[in-house]
Amino acid sequence: MLAGFVTGLSLAYGSWTALCIGMDRNYADSHGRGKAPEEKNRMICRLLGTIGLLLTLFVCVKLQGWSVGAVMCIGTMTAGALLLTLLLTYAPEHVVSAGKLATAVSVLSSLLWLLA
Repeated sequence: MLAGFVTGLSLAYGSWTALCIGMDRNYADSHGRGKAPEEKNRMICRLLGTIGLLLTLFVCVKLQGWSVGAVMCIGTMTAGALLLTLLLTYAPEHVVSAGKLATAVSVLSSLLWLLA
């Protein structure tokens, strides 16, 4: 159960990070003023972020079923967005590395969850 929740939360955080980096302002905050993502990278980030949020929904529904899982998904996505917002506010240069770390954690915790 805990590994499933960690999977969902880290997926949500990594997905919001990908969506965030796909925006000009947030990209400039984390990579330096005046820089903007290329159109190809922007679309890839948006696609990966959307897929990640859908996977978060799948994980939460798998954990709790549709009745509670949908509500759990909203809470999990909110918690991930709150963590990202705080990091963007206080340490924007660490957003990309934290997103990569969250994605790695989601892969490892999903393996633990599926093998248990």
